[in-house]
Amino acid sequence: MAIGLYLLLNLAVLVIVARASSARGWRLVGMLFLLGIVAGSANNLLEAVAFGVMTVPDVATAAIPALIIFAILAPLAVTLAGRWKRSNEALAEEVRVTLPIVLAVIGAYEILYWSAGTLVFPYIADFYATRRIPPAGLVASLQIVRSLIFVGAAWPLLKSGLKSAPLVLALVYGIIAGVAPLLPDNPYMPPDIRFYHAIETSVSNALFGLIVGWLFTRRPRLAQA
Repeated sequence: MAIGLYLLLNLAVLVIVARASSARGWRLVGMLFLLGIVAGSANNLLEAVAFGVMTVPDVATAAIPALIIFAILAPLAVTLAGRWKRSNEALAEEVRVTLPIVLAVIGAYEILYWSAGTLVFPYIADFYATRRIPPAGLVASLQIVRSLIFVGAAWPLLKSGLKSAPLVLALVYGIIAGVAPLLPDNPYMPPDIRFYHAIETSVSNALFGLIVGWLFTRRPRLAQA
């Protein structure tokens, strides 16, 4: 049942992303596949290794099913969204990249990550008591990389045009990269720990998605004038 819910949630979000995207066909399939693999699997596995929850061989084993799943879900989502045919539809949103925006992305993720982690830690402290916890500086540095990886996973979609980007990325980060991967049973993390992590990551990631979507698609007042 958990596997079925995992697949359903991922598919539902990918369909929403496909409907919001101005891309079509196999180009859109590639974007959805990249989004699912990087945001929904690779970025989380990176931290699992850093915290000693998984080893590098474990990651290789876990990555294969994810590759297969998103290779199936991506074209299925495009089909269900009716996004195979070409369209001349254009979006008014403009994507800009500046140093202040990048710093804002990193800062937002750091604040959300540490705030959510602090709130949930009393409930998961026993699980991590016997594991290697990296120094705080290393963890903070890792989150810089992870925040940029999250943006990179969605960048092709943002660049090609994504309607309601803040809301769409909130769903992507909160579900595909948050609660969904923690639903199926696995030998690395017991159900109660997955439950608390699911609450932590889904809320903080969703807020991060709202911020990322807004930062990269907002139009300055001067440009509007």
